[in-house]
Amino acid sequence: MSALRPLVEHADAWSLRLARAMTALSAIAVALIVVVLVFASLQRYVLSSPIPATEEIAGYLFVAMSFLAMVGGMVERRHIRVLIVWRLLPVRLQAWTMLAGHLGAIVVLGILFWQTFGFARSSFQFGARSYVADLLEWPWMMLIPVSLALLALAVAVRSLADLDRALDGEPTPEATAADEGAA
Repeated sequence: MSALRPLVEHADAWSLRLARAMTALSAIAVALIVVVLVFASLQRYVLSSPIPATEEIAGYLFVAMSFLAMVGGMVERRHIRVLIVWRLLPVRLQAWTMLAGHLGAIVVLGILFWQTFGFARSSFQFGARSYVADLLEWPWMMLIPVSLALLALAVAVRSLADLDRALDGEPTPEATAADEGAA
C-alpha cells in the first residue's frame, strides 16, 4: 500500500459526497422542468393564457441539469469510456495510460473553465438579461465554469487514485470491471 492511500480514500469520500449533492441538485432541476412545463401547458390549454418565458426557463434548467450531473457521472463511473485499445495494453501500462488520460482531461477542462468563466464574467459585467423573461443570465452562465471546475477536481481525485494504483501495480477499476464482464 502506498503512502497516498489514506489521502486517496479521504478525497474519494469527499468527492462522492460532492457528486451526490450535485446529482441531487440536477434531479431538482429535472423536477422543476416538469413543473414549469406542466404549469405552462395548463396555462395555455386550460386558461388560454400561455407563459411566453416557458422555453427560456426550461432551457436554463436543462443546462443546469446537464452540467450538475457531470460530476456524479464521473465519480460514480457512469460516464462514457471507450476502452477498446486500452484493454489490449498490459495491466501495469493500463494504470499509467488511464492516469495520462485523466491529466489530459484536466488540461482540457481547465481551458474550458477559463473560456466559459470569461464569458460568464462578461455577462455579469454587462448585466445581460434573457430576451423574453428578462432573467439575469450570469448566474446560469456561471454554473457552467463552476461545474467544469468541480469536474476537473473530481478527475484530479481520480488521477490521485490512479497514481496510487499505478505505484502499487494494481489494476484499475475499469480493468476489474472488464474482467468481471468477460467472466
